Amino acid sequence: MAKIKGYEEEKTGGYRFLLEGVVVTIAMVSYRRFTEVMPEHAHGENVYELHYVEKGSGAVLLNRKRYEVKPGTLYITGPGVLHEQIPSKEDPLVEFGIYLQIQKNATGGGLLQGLNAHPLWCGTARKGLEHLTRELLREQAGNQPGAGEKMQYLLAEFLIECIRSVLTTKEEENPLPAPQEQFGAHAIREENALLVADEIFLYEYRDITLEEMARRLGFSVRQTQRLLQRIYGKSFTQKKLEARMSAALTLLQNSRYSITEISEQLGYASMEHFSYAFSKYYGYVPSSLRKTGKC
Repeated sequence: MAKIKGYEEEKTGGYRFLLEGVVVTIAMVSYRRFTEVMPEHAHGENVYELHYVEKGSGAVLLNRKRYEVKPGTLYITGPGVLHEQIPSKEDPLVEFGIYLQIQKNATGGGLLQGLNAHPLWCGTARKGLEHLTRELLREQAGNQPGAGEKMQYLLAEFLIECIRSVLTTKEEENPLPAPQEQFGAHAIREENALLVADEIFLYEYRDITLEEMARRLGFSVRQTQRLLQRIYGKSFTQKKLEARMSAALTLLQNSRYSITEISEQLGYASMEHFSYAFSKYYGYVPSSLRKTGKC
């Protein structure tokens, strides 16, 4: 392997195939061992990187949010997504990746629309992706007749399986057994709704609306209001405010963002609106945290 500062790598590229009637160009196939941080960067329009962690451990920052990674982790970085790789010094990351470009202004079907809808994703890859990775590496290194054609088929399959990792839920991969008498479908549905609601209030407090939450949960607006009241003892408006104020407190205590920047991140029209909401909620102004360290 050619030695580059911080990592060793092998690269190939220049493959092209049709997926759902859309031209996909694989500009680079890489197999890398990271020992140093790969600095923050982003790619342009219609460009995606798919990263499959084969060995090692570490973290990635996706739009500056930290995700821990380990063998079997898949993460996707689409157009404009900032990403930075941080390998463990004791157990460096070994990563298989493809750098691809989708035909401009092409719609495609469910797969490509799903990829377009998830330009930033990090999670566990589907079973079988490791086997595909090994097949690609063997084909890449073997110089067998028809290697170029087979690489295209394998890369198309790899891309499909990566997108399916994003679109396929755990419930779809591992169907639940037939319900017994002591469990009802309604209870299972509400349990899933609780998990979704928790995630929404944790990460989407800035812009989420009651109507959008209802759509995501699969309930009517009225059903959603009743569910939130039963789960949290709060209305949607109260719970959203709680989530924003909790995020505000964390940012004020643990970041270097200015109060103006924090108010913008939280979705307030101005610093004055944010300061008023914060002081009404906590009983003191946000600037006092920066001056006195008050919790």
